Amino acid sequence: MNNTVKAVFLSAFVFPGAAHWWLKKQLAAGLYAIAAALPLYYIIDVTMTQTQLIIDRVLLAGGQLDLLRINELVIQQMASLDTQGIELATAMLLCVWLVNIIDAIRLVRKREHE
Repeated sequence: MNNTVKAVFLSAFVFPGAAHWWLKKQLAAGLYAIAAALPLYYIIDVTMTQTQLIIDRVLLAGGQLDLLRINELVIQQMASLDTQGIELATAMLLCVWLVNIIDAIRLVRKREHE
């Protein structure tokens, strides 16, 4: 497996910054990792908060596991959710990930030409 393929796999399937770390570019690796971790944290935080609100509503309703009632609560909770922040965080995460992959490929090719 050549270095370009390794860099792409590390960048695409591990986490942004992994290929940069492997290429001994720790500063860039840290910046990409932080830039990806922030929107990911926001997405996870909103998801966990919404899940907890749904669980609380199920428990207030008697705690019975009626799937139709739980489905109604999920639909109600999702309807009241402002998804603009999640969409922005998702787009930001995707952009960081793609730029990270492209930059890792660029660095490998630059290193191979030296």
